[in-house]
Amino acid sequence: MKLTRTQRLMRIMQALQTGKRLGVAEFADEMNVSRRTVFRDMNVLNGAGVRCSFDSETECYRLDHSYYLQPLELTLSEALSLLLLTRKFVDDRLIPSAQSAVTAGMKIEAVLPADIRNHCGLMLEGVELGRFQVSDIDSASDVLFRMMEAIAGSQKVEMHYESFFEKREITTILHPFRVFFGNRGWYVVGHSQAHDETRMFKLERIVRYDVLSETFTAPRDFKLEDYFGNAWNMVRGDRRHHVEVHFSKKVGGNVEEVFWHATQRTRMRSDGVLIFEVDVDGLDEISWWILGYGDQAIVTEPDELRHMVMSHARNMVHLYESNQKIPAARA
Repeated sequence: MKLTRTQRLMRIMQALQTGKRLGVAEFADEMNVSRRTVFRDMNVLNGAGVRCSFDSETECYRLDHSYYLQPLELTLSEALSLLLLTRKFVDDRLIPSAQSAVTAGMKIEAVLPADIRNHCGLMLEGVELGRFQVSDIDSASDVLFRMMEAIAGSQKVEMHYESFFEKREITTILHPFRVFFGNRGWYVVGHSQAHDETRMFKLERIVRYDVLSETFTAPRDFKLEDYFGNAWNMVRGDRRHHVEVHFSKKVGGNVEEVFWHATQRTRMRSDGVLIFEVDVDGLDEISWWILGYGDQAIVTEPDELRHMVMSHARNMVHLYESNQKIPAARA
């Protein structure tokens, strides 16, 4: 598997901290990259303040002793938590310019007492971040930072947006309130002048944008949790529904151990069936979640959700039995 630059920087820093010399050719072979890439990675570290000396004859790097500052007074638990974040959970797929966070963590790591640093390193060797699905963060990194700047300065943003629901490119002036990561991607929430209401926009769908000098006054009481209300995930419906779903013994235990929603209540029947209850604003999102469990889940209320799931199931059966393709969307 090809390593990202962030992962390579972490490998380089860990190798340097052992006190050994880092051979450019050997490391390039190990990481399956070119020698030029190793030199570029070292330039990134040097730019971040990680001072290394290079021996042109042996083509090896070594961490300068002057780089180590006074040890931080962190406990083992504090150090382990810090390194767990910077080594394992700072991910290029989630955080734009993740290497900046990694190099900052490396600076802190370098000044930890050697015994704590080495012990944490051994413990973290057995930790890996699992696979997960996310949108392409590279296409959203610039706009994310610009939106953060606009929020900090209360500046309006003129943007052209490829709207999934409106099936066309729209133009609006946005008063951005918050950016957040959710549902596998980055979003901005703010007042859209074109719609005259607070709306949510996915950063990857912003075609063009311009941060304006004109400012706005953000509502002091705005909270993201109020905007989403009791939505199952991110799409808030116009009515609140009490939902009850029964999950079979086969999947009930897995469903019960996950925190799906702030309002969920669960109880296990003597036969192993899980009764799952929740109060949600809107039914579309939760209907797709229930369908994901196939014949291991059945909705008992409300009737509207039962009929919604049944309709989806019938359509699925019809598609498979008739060997049809999914019909094209109407213009």
